Amino acid sequence: MSQWRMIAMSFTTDIYKKILDDISQRKDFPGSHASRLISYKGGNHIVFSINVISGLREAFIALDELPDHIDFPKWHGIAIDVVQLPAYGDKHYIRFVQLPQSADYIFEIVIEDLRVSVSALDSMEATLSTVYAILLKWKRFFQAERDPLMSDELQEGLYGELLFLAWAITNIGTSAVSCWTGGARETHDFYFAAHAVEVKTTSKKEPYYATISSEYQLDNSDIPGRLFLCFYALRKSSSSGERLPEIVQRIRDMLIDDPSAKMLFEDKLIQYGYFEAAAELYTTGFHQREQYCFEISELTPRIIRSMYKPGVAKVAYELSIAQCLPCAIPIDDLSQAITRGCDQIC
Repeated sequence: MSQWRMIAMSFTTDIYKKILDDISQRKDFPGSHASRLISYKGGNHIVFSINVISGLREAFIALDELPDHIDFPKWHGIAIDVVQLPAYGDKHYIRFVQLPQSADYIFEIVIEDLRVSVSALDSMEATLSTVYAILLKWKRFFQAERDPLMSDELQEGLYGELLFLAWAITNIGTSAVSCWTGGARETHDFYFAAHAVEVKTTSKKEPYYATISSEYQLDNSDIPGRLFLCFYALRKSSSSGERLPEIVQRIRDMLIDDPSAKMLFEDKLIQYGYFEAAAELYTTGFHQREQYCFEISELTPRIIRSMYKPGVAKVAYELSIAQCLPCAIPIDDLSQAITRGCDQIC
């Protein structure tokens, strides 16, 4: 087994596992909770705790002073308030409680996100504002009724878009990040000034098909320039290949000298549904089998809005890649088009 396949749990998941082990190894555990305190720089510390009877998780983040009344962002599955923990002194703590019938992994992903940010602080002065900003981000995410762990289909789709993004950064520079629509649910995945690119993937064997999810995705009538389709045939593996966290890190390294592009990239990852706190849960590796580029034109087999009468909507269909081969173009043609497009503002 390759080294990266022995994936470590997140710090938060690991510490809750250790607490559960402590509980299971003692028949008559003293007290109602089992806890561990972890200290960080600048006086910051977090208490991780599990209710011995229910098994529900709790976490406590220390504050430098008692805040005035504050209404923390909340969502279904978690309770948040401010308490004291006499066993750990007279400080006040923001308490996070996992509610019954909520998933352990969701609570752990949120706490890991908080832990990573709090552990990076140089003092406790910014702890409250940091925690509030992260909770607000998660509230907005859960209000959209999304899961913090992406489905297999979403993982594959994101991997394909990141493959194209990495290629675009290599060809036109870090400005390519601003051309990626990410999780904004635009009609197309990339806009390079007047041109647009739709990215599709499959992990099935030949014959290859691309899933077109609407009648507008291959409609170039509202594109001032040219519309392209970039298709990746992938092979998925549980023992090899590039995982999502690895291609994410590869792109971060490409953006290391452009902090604003890197920040925008991180924002778009979150918008898509990728959270670093859940990175260790993405264990599928991807191998690129083949890549095809097409320019969409009247010769392209497709279904577009002008083909049918009003009353028909939300059209989805499978597009045969073999039937699109007459529309295939060299990757250099696509590179030249988007390079000229990015001479303007994306």
